[in-house]
Amino acid sequence: MKKTLLLLSATALLYSATCCRKENDIPSPEQAAACSLVPDAGLCNAAIPRYYFDPKEKKCKQFTWGGCAGVVPFVTLKECEDCGCK
Repeated sequence: MKKTLLLLSATALLYSATCCRKENDIPSPEQAAACSLVPDAGLCNAAIPRYYFDPKEKKCKQFTWGGCAGVVPFVTLKECEDCGCK
């Protein structure tokens, strides 16, 4: 369990570092891909707030991630907003 949590934390940190952008930057292919990911709570039963971009409403929204597996497009609201999803 500790290894899984460590791996998830490292993955989230790495993803967060690659997703952030400066103003006027063109989003990278990874950023564009994250914008189109559909969130999935996963198999576990934790209740961790995470974020995704809703293309219909054209805004970042929160969902509840279970803590393992699943699909987490963005770890923080700021990360979602900074990635330039449209």
